[in-house]
Amino acid sequence: MTHIEGTFSVHRHMPLFYQAWLPESKPKAVIVLVHGLADHSGRHGNLVNFLLSRGFTVWSYDQRGHGKSPGPRCYANRFSDLINDLKMFVAVVAEQNSSSPVFVVGHSMGALESAAFAAERPEHVTGVALSGLLLKPGESVPVLVQSLAKLLSFLAPRLGVQRLDCSAISRDQSVVKAYLNDPLVYTGKIPARMGAELLTAMTTVKSHIHNIGMPVLLMHGGSDRLADPSSSQFAFDNVSSTDKELHFFPGCYHEIFNEPCRDFVLGTLSQWLDKHILV
Repeated sequence: MTHIEGTFSVHRHMPLFYQAWLPESKPKAVIVLVHGLADHSGRHGNLVNFLLSRGFTVWSYDQRGHGKSPGPRCYANRFSDLINDLKMFVAVVAEQNSSSPVFVVGHSMGALESAAFAAERPEHVTGVALSGLLLKPGESVPVLVQSLAKLLSFLAPRLGVQRLDCSAISRDQSVVKAYLNDPLVYTGKIPARMGAELLTAMTTVKSHIHNIGMPVLLMHGGSDRLADPSSSQFAFDNVSSTDKELHFFPGCYHEIFNEPCRDFVLGTLSQWLDKHILV
C-alpha cells in the first residue's frame, strides 16, 4: 500500500488537505470518500483498509474548516462552497485516474453534499453510495435549536449553538472515546451559519433528488439519532435511477462503518461496488 498526502486549491486559493491510499496492483476502481460534519479524512480506517484489501484506491480530503484544512472550525459561509469543493476534488481525482471508474462514498453531511453533486449528473462518476444521509435532523437535534440557528445565522453567524451528541456516533465505546480524544475532530458547538446552511441544503437537495439518475446505494443505521433514517427512505423513493438499493441496519447508530456490525455493512458496500464495476 502507498499513502500520499497533498493539497488542492479551491476558491481564493484555499489549499485543502487530501490523502490517498493506493493498493500495490492496478485498482479495480477509485473511491472518493467524503467525511461528515466535525470529522476529518483520517478517521475512517475501517473503511479505507477494507476497500484497499478488496483492490480499491481511496481518495479523501479534509473539508474547509475541518481536520488539516484551513478555515474557521466547522464553518462554511455557504453550503454551495462545500459542494464546489467536492466537484473540484472529484475532477482532480478523475484526471489522475482516467482509466478507472470513480465512485463517490459520502457519509452524513458528506452524503448530503454527494447527493447534491450526483443530482447534477456528473459524467465522470459511475455511482454514489450514501451512508447516514442527512435530509432530516435526528432526534438529538431539538427543533428549537434548529430555529435558533436560522435566526443567529444572520445576527451572529459564527456563534456556536449546539454540540453534536458524540454518544450517538457508535455503540462501540472505543470509537466514541477515540473520537473525543482526536485533536482533529471538532467537538465544540456548531456555528449558527453552518447549522442554518445545512438545514437549507436539506430542503434544496430533497427538491432536486429526483435528478439523481446514476446507480445509488443508500445505507442507514436503524437507530441513528443524528440523521433521521427516513432521509434514506425518502431518497430511495424519489431518485429517478432504477438502479438503486436501500439497506437499513437495525440497532446501528450513525457511523455504520464503525459499528459492531461493521463487517456486514462493509460487505454490503463491497458487493455493490463489485456489481457496478462489472456493468
